[in-house]
Amino acid sequence: MLSPQSTEVIRATLPVVGAAIGDITTLFYRRMFDAHPELERDLFNRGNQKQGEQQKALAGAIAAFATLQLEPDSAKVDLILSRIAHKHASLGITPDQYAIVHEHLFAAIVEILGDAVTPEVAAAWDEVYWLMAETLITMERGLYQLAGVETGDVWRTVRVSERVLQSADTVSLTLSSVDGSALPTFAPGQYLSVGVILP
Repeated sequence: MLSPQSTEVIRATLPVVGAAIGDITTLFYRRMFDAHPELERDLFNRGNQKQGEQQKALAGAIAAFATLQLEPDSAKVDLILSRIAHKHASLGITPDQYAIVHEHLFAAIVEILGDAVTPEVAAAWDEVYWLMAETLITMERGLYQLAGVETGDVWRTVRVSERVLQSADTVSLTLSSVDGSALPTFAPGQYLSVGVILP
């Protein structure tokens, strides 16, 4: 739960940060990918990056989470963060990557908002970030444990053994392991990330 002091700072600054969040997230991704090109190459959907969908998703999640700290609603927080945690777990996100995000996100906030980022404002938004990050890390740890895998160890080499056209815009793929070993079980509706080496 957010501290009372940070709650009041977030309440006062949320409109300003919210108005600039699109610029902040765009700069954040540029900074992070310049410093860590392997993250863009190995983890992010480049189509969503190019179209701005990833930036919108991050901006929306941060703004929604911060808003829910002002009027706490654990059910809504769980709903928002559960979807993100499932996506992260499908990609093998690890706790150390949250520090990378923090570094570049806060550098972008300072660059965009300038002098408006006083030490008190920085501390309050830092508290929001780490509250959100720690909640996601805990959720993701649970998902890894439930799947019976080590944290971040989610990638398997598989082959498509069957392809069925279900409708004009829907295809079902049946996956098989290359070595014949059993693949992990799945739950209907869960995320499944596919990594493909492209030229």
